[in-house]
Amino acid sequence: MTTTITPRSVSDAVVVDAPEVRSQRLKTLAGTGFNVVLAVVIFIVGAIVVPGFAQAGSVRSMAVLASFLGIAALGQTMAVLVGGIDLSVPAIIGAGNVMAAKLTGDGVPSVLMVVLVLLMGVLVGCFNGYVSHRWRIPPLIITLATASIVGGLVLLWTGAKITGSAPQWLTQLTSPASTTGPLPIAPVVLIWLALALVLAFIVRRTKLGRQIYAFGVNRKAATLMLVSQTRVSVIAFGASGLFASIAGLLLAGFTGSGVFNVGDQYLFLAIAAVVVGGTSLLGGRGGPLRTVIGSIVLIELTTMLAGFHLSAAAQQAVLGAVIVLVVAFYGRERRISERI
Repeated sequence: MTTTITPRSVSDAVVVDAPEVRSQRLKTLAGTGFNVVLAVVIFIVGAIVVPGFAQAGSVRSMAVLASFLGIAALGQTMAVLVGGIDLSVPAIIGAGNVMAAKLTGDGVPSVLMVVLVLLMGVLVGCFNGYVSHRWRIPPLIITLATASIVGGLVLLWTGAKITGSAPQWLTQLTSPASTTGPLPIAPVVLIWLALALVLAFIVRRTKLGRQIYAFGVNRKAATLMLVSQTRVSVIAFGASGLFASIAGLLLAGFTGSGVFNVGDQYLFLAIAAVVVGGTSLLGGRGGPLRTVIGSIVLIELTTMLAGFHLSAAAQQAVLGAVIVLVVAFYGRERRISERI
């Protein structure tokens, strides 16, 4: 039997049939192509049926909104790749948003403010990963509890009265009217894409990335391959917390002030962007670049639905239907662990 090693999907030590590898890669390309076509179709339909949908100002606004969702979803992707889900993302986004505004209002230098916000996200995420794996607590439970803790600490710190405002440079980064040099694109969009490329390189081209995929595919097999489960779990959830705090920081520039519940909508949307992008909630399959496309699809769809003046409930129903459609498409693929 012809075999090959596929570090793109699992660890270097995982051996699978060569035909299976080729088949999986073709399905991956087909899935990515499906999402790209879906994004193009939604844009064309929106341009036809919603007045102003395809105008430059509208497109730039959608790009900015997609960047906020996309950054949060990139972190969620890391948690999902190891077979978990991070429900603390909205709370970390809200905490980062409030911290950015309050620390700026208190006169803290911008550099220190940014460091503190990002450090908060990393610490919360690492705590989630460590406790979840070390104490064998399902990530859903520990991250939900952590979200409550973070929310309570923010209320204690601010006394339920949030003051301050985002620094001007942060507003310039996130305003849809801003440009990046000669490019008519807000800097936050380029930040999002740069983060996605860096993360994609890490998970696809480094030893750590291969260990993350191995961990998501089969934890027992990963242990036999000397992959530190605790380390991988801490890194994956730490990355989720980091990206959530980045999203919260950038959203402070967009909102102009600290709003703790600004991250509430990203509880569903971030997970939806991961799923629509084609990353398996079972772990071990997918990646950041898929999530980028998933984020674009969702923002286009929500913008188009808003143009139809649909209620929030109706929008949720349509988004749910789209997720079912995409999951049904990817659900035809066999799990990697069943082919090892």
